[in-house]
Amino acid sequence: MPSRTARPFRSSLLALAATLTALTLGHAQGAAPATATAVTTSVATDVPPRLPINAFVHDQVLIGLAMSPNGKHIAGISLPSIDGIPQVTIWSADDLSKPPLRFDLTATDGSRWKPSSVRWLNDERLLTTGGQTLDVNSGGRMIKAFNGNIFVYEFNSFDDPARNKLVEPFESLIANRRGGRNASVSLDKPVPDDPTKVILRVGNVDGGTDLYEFSLKDYSSRRVYRGRPGDSLETDPYGQPRLRNYFEEKDGNAQIIYEARIGDTDQWKKLPPFTAKAREGMQPIAPSKDPDLIYVTDNTGREFRRIHEYRVSTGEMSEPLFEHPRYEASGVALVRRGKRAGELLGFRYDGLYQNTTYWVDEEVAGIHSALTKTFPRKQVVVGTDFGASDDGRRRIVFVYGSNDPGAYYLYDAAKGLTLLGKLRPLLDPAQLAEVKFVTYKARDGMTIPAYLTVPKGGSKPYPTVVMPHGGPWARDDMGFDPWVQFLANRGYAVLQPQYRGSDGWGQKLWRAGDREWGQKMQDDKDDGAAWLVEQGIADKDRIAMYGFSYGGYAAMAAIVRPNPPYQCAIAGAGLAELRTFDKITFESRFGRKYQNPTIAGLSPLDKVQDASIPIMIFHGDRDQTVPIEQSEKYHAALKAAGKNTQYVEIKDYGHGGSLSPLQQGKVLEILETYLANDCGPGGL
Repeated sequence: MPSRTARPFRSSLLALAATLTALTLGHAQGAAPATATAVTTSVATDVPPRLPINAFVHDQVLIGLAMSPNGKHIAGISLPSIDGIPQVTIWSADDLSKPPLRFDLTATDGSRWKPSSVRWLNDERLLTTGGQTLDVNSGGRMIKAFNGNIFVYEFNSFDDPARNKLVEPFESLIANRRGGRNASVSLDKPVPDDPTKVILRVGNVDGGTDLYEFSLKDYSSRRVYRGRPGDSLETDPYGQPRLRNYFEEKDGNAQIIYEARIGDTDQWKKLPPFTAKAREGMQPIAPSKDPDLIYVTDNTGREFRRIHEYRVSTGEMSEPLFEHPRYEASGVALVRRGKRAGELLGFRYDGLYQNTTYWVDEEVAGIHSALTKTFPRKQVVVGTDFGASDDGRRRIVFVYGSNDPGAYYLYDAAKGLTLLGKLRPLLDPAQLAEVKFVTYKARDGMTIPAYLTVPKGGSKPYPTVVMPHGGPWARDDMGFDPWVQFLANRGYAVLQPQYRGSDGWGQKLWRAGDREWGQKMQDDKDDGAAWLVEQGIADKDRIAMYGFSYGGYAAMAAIVRPNPPYQCAIAGAGLAELRTFDKITFESRFGRKYQNPTIAGLSPLDKVQDASIPIMIFHGDRDQTVPIEQSEKYHAALKAAGKNTQYVEIKDYGHGGSLSPLQQGKVLEILETYLANDCGPGGL
């Protein structure tokens, strides 16, 4: 086993300029593209080459780049080669040609953890987390899940790694906490005036949140706030508790009670509650730098949320600070470290790209504006906080698009922009298909938003996959989706309907999904298939449905409804019987009251005799969101009824996640093989 003192590995960052991992730096930013209601399809006959599955699923060579406060070093998780094992990596931002420093996450017991995130605590200390599989025997039943661990890297020298050391300083904090080693311990805020200290949030045994002041010199800690049982907590820029909330059920109505701290006292003031029954109202999102002000969203009597300031002492809400005519305002971007901690940088909203930012800070807005001209038709993410130096002169920039997995750049005010690397070097955006936003009418006249991807090459009509998202209280966006791009590369058009019940598109569409599972919600997907045929995009005899989670439920429902417009369905981690939905939300008392009353409609398990098209079902054995028994029972019932069904259990796969690209590749193998060979007569 490797020594727990970090072992350096050397290779050039520029040589790795080809591969980085998913965006963990921040939120997508930029102006929202204009909407469209029609689509122009390609009639080109030149078909790009079939790209290997590994190109879509290998571990991306960098994950979550973070900038040290002084701007001298960049940390992240990278691969030494395309098939290598991820390692925590540190580069010199002053000289990117220097070989980086690399190390593994090896715990005191010799166990090795796969790195998952990094963040600078100060210029000499790096917080990093790792994961591994976890098997727990509970009540005589083996539960398969994933575990996490937390480390600090003592970074004393870039050129002399022997002076550095990997430590586990949080054992005393988590030893008696709920969940043992997997207990919640996370960085909350750096202490602005003391770089040797940070504020940590620690889940306590009562389900609340405690705050600890943690020394980066000797790793001692002292609790500075004891959280009440069940409380969720938000702190101000200085790490002081400012907002908290808890669940309460009163007179049969479930609600979240919000409280704001009054100045620097120990007194808290109740704010207007958010009730499950109303499903609208004011919700605090962040404390302001002014201790008497908080930022809130509010959609009372409105289609879309907007952002206001709320004065705690008087209970007054300001005029809207930000609103969008077509999309939900979702949050604020604040400075989270350094002397400017707490200052407002911009407003977040969910546009065609989710978590888009409208910048109000002149410096960041200027950088963003210039970069969007450099990268037209792309989303540009300008790093702030942990993605920038404290003086703002160096920033990590991420650029991506619907057909581009993205690339990281270093922005230097003195030197300009330098490419650091691409997330997936085996994927050429020129060979991938662009996603278009479209709308179509459901049979009852409701307008359904959707994303449409047409293959790069070939000619219409195309074999087509209708791919509903999970949730269902969720939504898709125009960001890079490996499932969509893989299918398009194989020659399929892909429609992602934002069916009724989808969140983020306004209250009307969201509420229209209530108690319509497998009914009007399903009509929206079928009507999308019909629209594709009318547009000449799809061949009516060459359409399939593929979905995961709620989308898996939709695929299960598709095969038992009368006259399905599909030749087959593929269901990943689906829910076969709606009466078990409460088991999925059992840990959230508010969730049970908030979402469960909206769940009603078709249970596919009760209708297996009506199945008229073939189905492929798959599920991960480490799924702790939707029980694997749901897929097993549905497959068994279909088989007993003499229906055309196949089932695959994916080892070490969770609810869409795993610690190895092998499991992600298995999903793509299932899609490719089943659609080509078993989807209706002769395949799709």
